[in-house]
Amino acid sequence: MQRNSDTVIDKILVIDDDASFRQVIIRFLSKQGFAVVAAADGPEGVRMAAETLPELVVCDLNMPGMDGYEVLGALRRDGKLAGIPVIFLTGQAEPSQVRQGMNLGADDYLTKPVNLGDLLSAIKARIERQKAERQRQEKQMERAMQLFGGIVHDLRDPLFVVLGYTNLLKSGASHNAGQEAPSQILDRMQQAVQRMQSIISETIFLTRSRMQRLPFDPGPFDLQEFCGQLVADHEEIRRLQFQCEAGDFSVVADALRLRQALENVLSNALKYSDGPVLVSLAATTEGYLIAVKDRGIGIPPADQAGIFEPFFRGSNTGGKPGHGLGLTIVKTCVDQHGGKVRFSSEGNQGTTFFLELPKSPPPSAERGTSSAESALATRGSGAAGRDAAREAAVADETAGKPERAGGGPGSESVSCEAAGLRGIIVDDDPLVRGVLRDLLESVMVILGEAGTVAEAILLTRQHRVDVVFLDVNLPDGSGFDLLPHLKPNVSVVFVTSAEEYAVNAFDCEAVDYLLKPVSQERLQKALERVRQRLRARAEAAAAASSKLNDTFLVKTLTERRAVKIGEITRIEAYGEYSWVYWGKGETGALLRKSLKHWLAELPGEQFVRVRRGAIVNLACLERIEKVGVGRLQICLRDTAKPILVSLRLVPALNRRLRAIRGAEVADDFRAP
Repeated sequence: MQRNSDTVIDKILVIDDDASFRQVIIRFLSKQGFAVVAAADGPEGVRMAAETLPELVVCDLNMPGMDGYEVLGALRRDGKLAGIPVIFLTGQAEPSQVRQGMNLGADDYLTKPVNLGDLLSAIKARIERQKAERQRQEKQMERAMQLFGGIVHDLRDPLFVVLGYTNLLKSGASHNAGQEAPSQILDRMQQAVQRMQSIISETIFLTRSRMQRLPFDPGPFDLQEFCGQLVADHEEIRRLQFQCEAGDFSVVADALRLRQALENVLSNALKYSDGPVLVSLAATTEGYLIAVKDRGIGIPPADQAGIFEPFFRGSNTGGKPGHGLGLTIVKTCVDQHGGKVRFSSEGNQGTTFFLELPKSPPPSAERGTSSAESALATRGSGAAGRDAAREAAVADETAGKPERAGGGPGSESVSCEAAGLRGIIVDDDPLVRGVLRDLLESVMVILGEAGTVAEAILLTRQHRVDVVFLDVNLPDGSGFDLLPHLKPNVSVVFVTSAEEYAVNAFDCEAVDYLLKPVSQERLQKALERVRQRLRARAEAAAAASSKLNDTFLVKTLTERRAVKIGEITRIEAYGEYSWVYWGKGETGALLRKSLKHWLAELPGEQFVRVRRGAIVNLACLERIEKVGVGRLQICLRDTAKPILVSLRLVPALNRRLRAIRGAEVADDFRAP
């Protein structure tokens, strides 16, 4: 096959220990226009693959020393060679061999004596598929670089504003005649920062949607009430009109995602028109239709094909602010519901956007709760905790609605009720530590700052700490590495840019999980949760102390006596009955009371269940011993028989011991 000098010649590597067969394949493929290199065994073939980087490998399966499976495994383990297609040639074609090869990543399997036409077809098909995949990846990379360039471009202007005004304030030029007052400059800087925050929030949202990691939590609600309330709450309500047909508008949807979509459409309609904007809701045969109609500048025909592409802006938008992500997010939110978004527009005559929604998302729609909510659901937290998790998980997703950095009601300062709290700030960025200190030190005591886990451990040992404001990613490890070194009563508030660790944080009983940048309002909520936890612990301790003095009546053949709850050493249950032991030695009595009832009545801080039918009083704990691999047993004071701990209940025992004594079950615990 003749090829032009500009044509790229595909390179094939043939690995076969049969010299005569190898030569036949080489001559045939060479005549077809391929560049062929060959190896007589597996090790040589792997070495030549690394040196020549062929487009495809034809490999014999049964070879002495290193067979085809081992060659394939070696190629797949090498990052540079892992994507090369491999076609096996063999004299045997047992189904088990074929399955083994395919499981290892083989691309085809031909039996000797091979039909050369079949071999050529298989090679061409695999090479074309490889080239198509490579082109797809190159286009993805090109698109990613375009997106990255768009983000950088849109961040330059607000960054220039911040840097320019910073230099102006530092030089003192703002005090000269004719210059703006410092308060006006700070307002401009704040607007620029909010714009950067909006761009970053929308970019994170877009990235997560492309990676199919976007939370989706549908639930039932009334769509008519939802749309009406959205219009009524809008700051430009005077220009908005809402129309709806009579009927039932029950829908199953993610209210947060739907609100993002509608707010972005409304924002565009109000931005690019001066007159009224009509929002209408109607039922269809398949679901519902939401229409947003304006009488603005419209979308030029030449621009209409690309309006849903990221960072695309119409040619007639002029100096209107925007960065071209709003409609991309609209489409993402509607697509998540299994719906469609379309529009109708004519130049200078307005635009109407149509959001078509099914009554409920199809089974194939991407589902799943937000990471923080998943953690709270697992832990069985209450409504307050669920609200905190939801805010933490979606704080950076609300398109075009950056959290206020200051100004407005409720943003003057963190509540003074936090006074008396003592805390430390752990973050590797000195600027972030400085901002957090400025926001917090007027209402609480900041004992110190740390940039690493090691520095934070030292601070917690030197001071009595109530709360730690903790970043996740630190130079010498993860913020989670600090948690085992904290005393049980220390509250942790994560302040981080990494939202994916929310589940881990709430599983570790963090008070809150804040995403940077953090406003004073969110810090206020976090500190309120710290105070609530401290109050709850104090109340629980007081209740437990009071409960330990409560008594229960014991009747035997010879006596009746009242025994204090605090005197119980252990309980061993058998169905509806239980043996209760108290005091020194083996004093006890059989009562008609199940383990379930005991667990409901005993102070949970001091009494812990250690196996299916046993509860122990941790105040009577003498030591914990390791018995065998991963097994533990508890020895109580004045009790001869050790109690074996269930493997399943070791984590609960560990948490309880840390809360009471700061001890770890993993250690050979001994009472002082």
